[in-house]
Amino acid sequence: MNINNKTQELIDNRLLRTHHEIQQFEQAISSILEMNEVDHIKNLCLGFEDATENDGVMFGLIHAIESYDKTFGLEIPLKRLAESLPNMLPHAQEWAKTLHRRLLNHDLARRIYAEVISSVDGSIQDIVFRLVNEIKNRNSQKFGTSVLDFVSLVKR
Repeated sequence: MNINNKTQELIDNRLLRTHHEIQQFEQAISSILEMNEVDHIKNLCLGFEDATENDGVMFGLIHAIESYDKTFGLEIPLKRLAESLPNMLPHAQEWAKTLHRRLLNHDLARRIYAEVISSVDGSIQDIVFRLVNEIKNRNSQKFGTSVLDFVSLVKR
């Protein structure tokens, strides 16, 4: 199995317009997960697309990325996710926010992600701060406290 071929299948089918595209997309996710390489999170992140026609199927990509936690713990998969963010923008900005809302809602993941973000490149930190602030601004009642907590943990 070739990771580059499977990644291209994700990219080629990420609009999820037809039953065939959905099948190819889901099969590519499964094939990438079978390789059991945490570095493949970056490949999975290339499958996100805000213009997709099937959000439910796209959520399978989120669950796939989250599944790496079971094998590799939280820190390494979260670091790979953070490193992959530049490749998601601008075409998958809303999916990047969805991933971050999920992290903000999970206390342990939020703390570990803050540690990860405090040690990554400044350009990635800028992306993350922009995303979480947009989340907070859109729904400060639900995310205000968790975003402030996250930002304060990163800036320690």
